[in-house]
Amino acid sequence: MIFDVLKQRWLRKEFDSLENTSRSKMPQWPQSLVILFDSEKVTDFNLFHKWCDQLQISSDKLTLIASCKDVKKNNKEGVILFDRKLLKWNGGIANADVANALLTNYDLQINYYDTDSELMRYLAMKLNSNFKVGYGHQEESTYDLAVNVPLTNHALYISEIAKYLKILTQ
Repeated sequence: MIFDVLKQRWLRKEFDSLENTSRSKMPQWPQSLVILFDSEKVTDFNLFHKWCDQLQISSDKLTLIASCKDVKKNNKEGVILFDRKLLKWNGGIANADVANALLTNYDLQINYYDTDSELMRYLAMKLNSNFKVGYGHQEESTYDLAVNVPLTNHALYISEIAKYLKILTQ
């Protein structure tokens, strides 16, 4: 219980510092992609590789980060998983794979989730991405462009992103 208070305090400090940082919103076509999603809602990860093809991004430049209920019970190939135990008791990231992903630079980030949690919001803000795409119901500080297409309509969602990227990079 006391540890939850310490984690919440650390998260509040991180949110404050992240909200005051600025990023360069790159006006060029993305070469790398990170997708933050809920693994309970998305089961077909080939969908994201198809998105890479549609966005003309190499599949080896794709990073998938997903929330799950329990990392120990889930093992998904090619996906960095995290659960509610992502934070150490005194603050900081306990998962080395997530920590490494937070240090990597990405050109495009897609926040592909509809469940709001502090951990998803934190990762969405903390990921070092030049351009972030999300949903309008998400916290405004987590995206640069909101695409309001249902999560179930994958083809329309990615075509809308491609359309707006084309407009923004011209």
